[in-house]
Amino acid sequence: RDYYFFRKKLFLPIKKCGEILYNEDVSGVVLVELTKTDLKEMGLKAGPASLIVRKCNEFKSTETSSLKSSKKKGKTKNIENQTESGIPKQMCEPHPFDESHTGRRYVQNIILPPETGPSNLMDPIHEYKLLTRTENATEEDIKKKFGNEVFRFAAACMNTRTNGTIHFGVGDTKCEYEHGEIIGVCVDSKDKYVDYLQNNFVHYFGRDDITDAKYIIRPPRFVEIRNADQTLSGKYVIEVDVVPSYNTCALKLYHIHMMNLIDKKWMKSKEKHLFIRDGSSSRDILGNKNLTEREAEYRRFLTETLPTLAEKRKVEEEKTDKKRTTIKQDGHKLSRMITGGADMIDTSYYQRYILVTNKCQENQMQNFDFLKEIDWFAVLEFDPESVTNGVCKSYRAERAANLHFPTHFQDIDVAITEKIERLNLYKQTSWIFCNGRSDLQDETYQPLPPKLWYKERAADIRKLVSFLCRQDIMPKGKYLVVFLLLSKVDDPRDPILETFCSFYQELKGTEDIMCICESEQTFQQWKDLLQSTCDSRELSDRCVSSLTLDEINATILKLKSVTRSTRRFLPSATSASVILQKKEEEYMTALEILCENECEGTEIENDQNNFKEFQKSKEEQFYRGDKASCYTKLNELINSESPSAMCVKIINLFHHPGCGGTTLAMHVLWELRKKVRCAVLRNSNGDFAEIGRQVINLVTYGGTPQSDYLPVLLLVDDFEELENVHMLQNSIQSTVAEKGLRFERPLVIVLNCMRSQDPDRKQHLFSSKLKEIEEYHTRPEDFYSFMIMKTNFDKSYIANLVHNILKDLRNSTKQADLISFLALLNSYVKDSSMSLSKCEEFLGVGHVKTSFWGPEKFEDLMGTYCTLLIRIEVEEYGRYQGIRIIHPLIAMRCLEELKLSCSLHKSEIAERFLSQNMLFQSSIGRDKLLQDTWSMLITRQRKEHGDETDTLFSPLIEAIQKEEGNPQVQSVLTEALNRFDQNPYICQVLARHLCLKEKNFDLALEWAHKAKDKAKDNSYITDTLGQVFKSKLKHRMESEDILKQTVLTTCQLNEFLELAQSASKAFKESQELTEKKGEGRIQWAEQRTKRKHDVYNTSGYLGEIEMALCVIDILRMIPFFNGKDELSKQQMAHLLSGNMNLSHIEKTNSIDEDLCSVLEDYNCYLINIQTSLKAAFDFFEDYFVYFKPRNIEKEIADFKIRKKVSECFGKYTDIFCPSQSTYMAAKKDKPKLSMQLELEDCKKFLEAHKADRFAGLLEFLTNNHGAGRTLEEVVSKYQFVLQNARNKKLTREKQNFILANIVLNCITHGSKKIESYEKLLHLLKEVLQDVGSDHCHAEPYFLASLLFWPNKDFKLNEDSKLLLKYVTSMRRSFRGRYGRMSHSKHAVAHFYLSNRAGLNKLVHKGKIDQLFSENTHRNSLWQSGEIWKKDKIKELLLRVYGRTGEDDMVYVEYGDDERIKVPVRPVYLGKLRSGRSIEKISFYLGFSMDGPIAYDVENIN
Repeated sequence: RDYYFFRKKLFLPIKKCGEILYNEDVSGVVLVELTKTDLKEMGLKAGPASLIVRKCNEFKSTETSSLKSSKKKGKTKNIENQTESGIPKQMCEPHPFDESHTGRRYVQNIILPPETGPSNLMDPIHEYKLLTRTENATEEDIKKKFGNEVFRFAAACMNTRTNGTIHFGVGDTKCEYEHGEIIGVCVDSKDKYVDYLQNNFVHYFGRDDITDAKYIIRPPRFVEIRNADQTLSGKYVIEVDVVPSYNTCALKLYHIHMMNLIDKKWMKSKEKHLFIRDGSSSRDILGNKNLTEREAEYRRFLTETLPTLAEKRKVEEEKTDKKRTTIKQDGHKLSRMITGGADMIDTSYYQRYILVTNKCQENQMQNFDFLKEIDWFAVLEFDPESVTNGVCKSYRAERAANLHFPTHFQDIDVAITEKIERLNLYKQTSWIFCNGRSDLQDETYQPLPPKLWYKERAADIRKLVSFLCRQDIMPKGKYLVVFLLLSKVDDPRDPILETFCSFYQELKGTEDIMCICESEQTFQQWKDLLQSTCDSRELSDRCVSSLTLDEINATILKLKSVTRSTRRFLPSATSASVILQKKEEEYMTALEILCENECEGTEIENDQNNFKEFQKSKEEQFYRGDKASCYTKLNELINSESPSAMCVKIINLFHHPGCGGTTLAMHVLWELRKKVRCAVLRNSNGDFAEIGRQVINLVTYGGTPQSDYLPVLLLVDDFEELENVHMLQNSIQSTVAEKGLRFERPLVIVLNCMRSQDPDRKQHLFSSKLKEIEEYHTRPEDFYSFMIMKTNFDKSYIANLVHNILKDLRNSTKQADLISFLALLNSYVKDSSMSLSKCEEFLGVGHVKTSFWGPEKFEDLMGTYCTLLIRIEVEEYGRYQGIRIIHPLIAMRCLEELKLSCSLHKSEIAERFLSQNMLFQSSIGRDKLLQDTWSMLITRQRKEHGDETDTLFSPLIEAIQKEEGNPQVQSVLTEALNRFDQNPYICQVLARHLCLKEKNFDLALEWAHKAKDKAKDNSYITDTLGQVFKSKLKHRMESEDILKQTVLTTCQLNEFLELAQSASKAFKESQELTEKKGEGRIQWAEQRTKRKHDVYNTSGYLGEIEMALCVIDILRMIPFFNGKDELSKQQMAHLLSGNMNLSHIEKTNSIDEDLCSVLEDYNCYLINIQTSLKAAFDFFEDYFVYFKPRNIEKEIADFKIRKKVSECFGKYTDIFCPSQSTYMAAKKDKPKLSMQLELEDCKKFLEAHKADRFAGLLEFLTNNHGAGRTLEEVVSKYQFVLQNARNKKLTREKQNFILANIVLNCITHGSKKIESYEKLLHLLKEVLQDVGSDHCHAEPYFLASLLFWPNKDFKLNEDSKLLLKYVTSMRRSFRGRYGRMSHSKHAVAHFYLSNRAGLNKLVHKGKIDQLFSENTHRNSLWQSGEIWKKDKIKELLLRVYGRTGEDDMVYVEYGDDERIKVPVRPVYLGKLRSGRSIEKISFYLGFSMDGPIAYDVENIN
């Protein structure tokens, strides 16, 4: 139906057309008679109709000429017996004899071997019947004809004692098809044929022979027929096997009756028939009309032929039995090959498995359980229908698998790590369809016949195989490719053969390939087709073929995991248990779930000896330094009951590295596993949004939307930064809001383990535990991690331990190199490791195996040194086994021991390590090693990132510099440059080192410029260039010869200003790059940042401030700017402000002239100093006032910068904002200019107190100690300016005046300086009229949101009706101006709406804090949201009412007749049902520059 054929000459690849012709019952005979008009009337388009008519005409002319040619040559063979190119049709082998559950399928129009006569009696003979001319036959006729043919053939085989098969649906000698051509029979009911034979033995055989006949004649077998493109045709070949065994037949003869059609009725024949096989046909001995000949032949057959045949049958059967006994040893061979010689799949030599399989039959699917017990990395599927009716469907019923195509693995522009993450490799099976999928409608993915497959898809498969065999995807020599042939491969062009050849070439042989064939015949055909590719014996050694699929299934199931519970249960809120389906668990790839029956009901527990050994090995691994598993248990340590307004609760557990913090957390999970749902985060670098979704899926698993949920206790181990746990919290909260989950207590409790340097050591517990360990373990002294804690981290114990183990270590050995490399990594990069496969390759293991089942092991080559090492599971960059030193303190001591005993210093180890090309070549774990190496060389410690201290360089570089000196640091970094291909970040580190440590500024500038050239878009590297210029300048200014001078020389001045200008240029460029959308990333930055948020680089702004102040210091070293008198100070200020020309400066001597000449060269730079300084200070003002950091660590870091900026601002005001006394003196000297001077005095006063800007006025809310008087003066100054300034618009001054009054009212309520609310409203309306609704600054609209907001009566007036307009403008303006900055920080709410009126309706955070001044945990109240539940808040603030929206906003609604709906950003939707549900809500309102903010949102329905 899918592809319409006419006598194999007309191929119509248009599925829709084929359907139309099929539904109209158009046969080949009808098709050639149709016209184009007829076809169009059926519904075909003009194009396809024309094509069909043309092809039919071509075929008819070809057929006519071919028939004429055949007649001339005296041939009778039909032209259909040849392909279009004249090549004979392909041959195939029959279905395996006497086997009903094989995967054999026939291909339409393929040719079976010719019919045969008896040979050795065991090889079956074959007879073909078409059984397709049934158009005019009744069902009864068909069944009777079928029965006659079966029983005639069967009786002939029984009497001749030969095995045989009769095939229905295959071309015979009396039809138009080629002899043996597979045509097929449409079978509407298989039972019809089976039942007919079952019920009609009595009509054909005598009473004494019926039992024998039923034992000898097998039930019909229905072999499916597939098209050339691997899809099913819907037809079958019906086959009946006859097996006349010697034990059944002995010397019997079998006579039968036949059913004859007489007068249109089927009647049983009166006479008996004795059929025998005569050549390739059946002959009735009793059918001879010559009575004498008939009796003679009958007697001869009975006395001579039959005994001979029976004896021959007996001998042949005995030979076959012996052969079967030998073959059945394949069960042990299968077990040995699938596990690499191990006892179980758990302990298999192989770490990964790849499956390649083809079409299966429906009766095979009941034996696919073994496939579900193996964690397949990938499955290469050649059955296009597998999703709907095949292996894939069976597997996905219980296991997770992602459906892919080969093209998914070919994007060369995507990094391997990104591809792993994108396709979820290592976490879920990748099911790759290698010849399309018939369940998809897209023509791109339709299956192809072999000829087209090689043209269109073969190249994709070769690329796929190359990808799967990459050393950075699969551990070399540790993965097995399993070819599971569920159906016979008999076409030399079959795509699965090409796939085998690709794997054979990639793996250099069959050592890591095995084949499982569903029958001997399938294997024989497979071997024959591959004989030109690989040696037959090589293939036979790696193949299992004599086992049935049922036996294969049972054999592998015996090898399945014995340490995993058969069924896993989760606790629920109803105290019942919920079954955790394995498939659902596999979809939660980010989580390792701890079930309530963890480690219970496992098979290993049934064998006490094995269980004790298993438990003992787990304990030994743990005490040696591995992470805790759930086989080590302690008492309950935490109570999870905790009412909260937040759905996520965080518990931070800080611990000393290696002191058991993670173990303690695992114990907590173990004890609570039956009370809450417990899980461990597998990879702390995963996507937080995806983790949040999976955690909430675990919360809701097995529940209903109306049910209560048990919380999930989530263990998070070693986040890089404390901030990340808060970001995870936000992601979980977002998922809760999306799903609309309601809660009264936390849904998720995050137990966050982070390393600290303040361990809690309880030694008496370790002493008692040691006694317990000594009773069960033979060498507890080897449990080094435990013993380190037991000795209270005693340095002498660690030193003696390492010395005794490494005392015989020779510096020149591979073992010494590997230990030194691991010691270096593990000392300076937490959780670092090297992949086991890479370690083995480095040592020489794995290149040549001593024998396949007994390979040389890593531990064997490392010898006693292996007691310092431990195997671990690594989740990052794929999943693989890694090697690390058992404890970081032991790693540190190893470095000391190597220095003492081998004179091997850290720099030498680092250089050796970086020079090892083999370690960094493509292999599994390479990306993790590069990341660890990168961190070791580059990553500085910062307190704001959760580190203990702040460092200038990575701890390793600092240690080398301290212990060995600067040349060694330079040498290591130079080697690192070679390793990382002149990476700009390493150039940056080298430049900083040369600058800060060696004071070699010229060389530092050279490397800084190199870094800049390679990373032009990176603001940090550009800033480094500026810092080097700045450091060089300061170093020169502080040098002895300069300090001794009273006046700068022209050369010195020129040098200083050149450096200053270059530094400022770099700092300005750094600022511009920071403002760009996204920080520039470069291709060789192997580092994948562990920070999940954007970082705003402020270094360029601070650098410019410092540089400008440095220029002021330089100018003070010039006589006429020395600042000793007020005039020189003013002249410098005027010059730097651009208000004075150098020509106006009085020069008293030639030195002054020369110095002025130098200044002229830098005039453009100098006259913009004040402007640049002011812009930088303004930036920081906005940065610190409008935004707040995401966590306390960032807040501390910001405080340091803020303090430094504040000190610099003091120096700035000293120069550019002279005291009031200065202006008073000037006013006295020039009374006519007194008003102008007074206005200037006001402006400088405001600037000096940061009151000239909106952000500066808001800063008074946080720095309000003694600010009341200052603010009153600020208000007075603005009043004076507004009254006396010539420019009557004064938009900025008006809005600042309004805000100053609002802030003053908050800080000093009742001050007489506060302007009336009505006057402020009037001024605001003037401002809004001036700026319109498209102003680039958000300040006017922010004031509108404050003053226009309705009071507690919620009534609208003409002003409040404009709220929506101004809130929209405010948000647009603010994000347009500060969008980049808002990616890394949160907008601050400066005011909250209270239940009072006028200016008093606005309350600042300081007022709220005063209410809880006695509460020592005030910050936690804000962070948890509990503060909104306090009665004091309810009395102070006003709850407003609104509703949820269809987006992420909530809306506050006001008005009766005319309503407005103002969007408000919720901090957290909390218990609200979000997903498109419109709920009535109430909340507290905060006012930020980014728009209104909703706090404590509650549903009021």
